[in-house]
Amino acid sequence: MYSLLSTWPLFLGLTLIMIGNGIQVVLLGLRASAAGNSNLITGIMMGGYFLGFLFGSIIVPKILSKVGHIRTFGALASIASASVLLHLLFIDPFSWGILRMITGFCYAGMFIVVESWLNERATNETRGRILSVYMIITMAGLGAGQLISGFDDGVSLNLFLLASILVSLAVVPVLITASKAPDFEAPEMVSFRRLIQISPLALIGLLVTGIVVAMLLGVGTIYAKNIGLTTGQTSLFMASVTIGVFCLQYPIGRISDRLDRRLVILGTCSSAALFALILNILGKDNFELLLLFTALYGGTSLTLYSLFIAHANDYLTPSQMVSTSSSLLMVNGVGAVIGAPMVAASMDLIGDWSYFSLIGSIHFGLAIFILYRMMTRPSIPAEAQGPLILLPETATATAASLNPETEWIENNKKTISEENSLERNPYFLKETN
Repeated sequence: MYSLLSTWPLFLGLTLIMIGNGIQVVLLGLRASAAGNSNLITGIMMGGYFLGFLFGSIIVPKILSKVGHIRTFGALASIASASVLLHLLFIDPFSWGILRMITGFCYAGMFIVVESWLNERATNETRGRILSVYMIITMAGLGAGQLISGFDDGVSLNLFLLASILVSLAVVPVLITASKAPDFEAPEMVSFRRLIQISPLALIGLLVTGIVVAMLLGVGTIYAKNIGLTTGQTSLFMASVTIGVFCLQYPIGRISDRLDRRLVILGTCSSAALFALILNILGKDNFELLLLFTALYGGTSLTLYSLFIAHANDYLTPSQMVSTSSSLLMVNGVGAVIGAPMVAASMDLIGDWSYFSLIGSIHFGLAIFILYRMMTRPSIPAEAQGPLILLPETATATAASLNPETEWIENNKKTISEENSLERNPYFLKETN
């Protein structure tokens, strides 16, 4: 209980930056659409966030190890707050694209600070609960921000100011915390060759998941406005994705712990493809159904993120999980950079109907690949699978350290080698050069 109570400043700061992030995700899409920019230009601009996030995930850990947690968080929060206001001074797609890159970079860094600090405060008993609270706050904050963005009238500057204020205030609880800032060591990465050896399915799955999530969060606002939704309806449309993830991740995760994980992944991916194709048929005249199936789609599609990481971990000893998960999350980031411009270009060339058509087709293609892998590699028995650890889509490589299973090796590293890890579970893969 003490560990949970001692982390309240971090969770309060995280809540504020997630609300600010949720506001920006919808608000900037609304303003860019109102300005008459093409879908492709807006998609590239919104995709700048994911590119900045990827760079931040690589660069910030090096800064953090030299400067420290509090100074790094303070500097990044200040820059992120200023970048929100700079959108009001430089109103053109190129400038907004650069500012989205800066925002993504700063948010990646702030997430790394929070995740590493939470990891240091966690104990064996509280690690799972802390990760659950982290997941809940991340989703709730993002959803709240998306709903707040529905009050934008297309003219007022209030929401830009509010987002900036929230990000600025996020640094206060971190600065006044009495907890000692932890030592930081950036997670190691494994090679691309090693990722293929561990699980081609997890590698391709996380790449594809990154692409689809960027399509959904980066261009979803533009699609909603293009089909004639009002500003309030657009905010509900985007928030329904977050609500769907919030409601479906846990039950799907628990099912995957009891059955063949790949079978659950196949069912979840196929369901996402079906929901996307239904959404392609629905329009603004069926708004209630549109929200329902958007929530179902978001809940199935975004849950794949945690399922693929869990599938890879089923083949790993606890000592290998952090480095492998870190590399897989980087692969996911690469996919996210591609997604928004890809679907925006298809909307310009083919029409708005291609938005969910493309998303559904990608899920369908991934389902075929899952079937292929199921025929190529034997399944791991359900009793040999590790528990699924839910991670939000905003998580960085540092969040992988919060996996409760990784604590097993830390407490036993003097007496437990990789060889008797293999005895514990014969499906673990040995390290190879």
